[in-house]
Amino acid sequence: MKVLLVAEKDSTKESLLLHLVPRGFDLIHYRNPIKAMDNIDEIAPDAVFFSAEDFPRHWKPFLKLLRVSFTKENTTFVLLKGDLFPFEEAAKAKHLDVTGIIRENLEDRKEYSRLEELLSRYTSLKEVRSVGRYIPGRSDQIEFVFTHPDNRSIITGSIFDLSPTGAAFEPDDPDKTKGLAVGTEIHRCSLRIEDEYFTLTSKIIRNDGRLAVQFLDIGEKTSTAISDFIERKAERELKSVLREETANT
Repeated sequence: MKVLLVAEKDSTKESLLLHLVPRGFDLIHYRNPIKAMDNIDEIAPDAVFFSAEDFPRHWKPFLKLLRVSFTKENTTFVLLKGDLFPFEEAAKAKHLDVTGIIRENLEDRKEYSRLEELLSRYTSLKEVRSVGRYIPGRSDQIEFVFTHPDNRSIITGSIFDLSPTGAAFEPDDPDKTKGLAVGTEIHRCSLRIEDEYFTLTSKIIRNDGRLAVQFLDIGEKTSTAISDFIERKAERELKSVLREETANT
């Protein structure tokens, strides 16, 4: 994947490289947003990281020009903000379908986590797969609960990878699930997606402390709900940022 960074500071570039290189991303850095705009078609980036702190007047026209040639499905656009990012700018970002907003200071644990979510999600989306994968973020309301088929204990935990055909699940107590063999079918699992609950059967396809399960009897309604949930990632992310900005004003 090609990532275009538009930022003045070398420190921003070096910080991003620490995250991009291990994932196989190629970083193209422009310090001048006008030159980046002139070459956008030739670069054809898969993702753009744009410093709103360095160039507060340029990100909106840059994004509008980007969208002339590249849809949001083909090229993601992430704003890098400083300590001061007005609520009005966050609202404009939502209106213009900005994919995500994170702080330039990636030494902050929260911002590091947000960047990892973005990179994981878009690495997954660019993979050649029969179905889409999705890495849930901290603003996502999603739960997976099931009853142990042998001792009937309730197994809770968190989904860290989701697709319409299965999920990867980290149990709260791995000791409770370590005896579950690959191939075990678990009936009447409960999958919560926001305010909706779905009941389905799952089969364990990996158990190494974390569980990978395949959904066996997933119906069209559940599959559609998962797909819709995945597609609305950017909307949820920006709403979360807007709530934070409101709380800080």
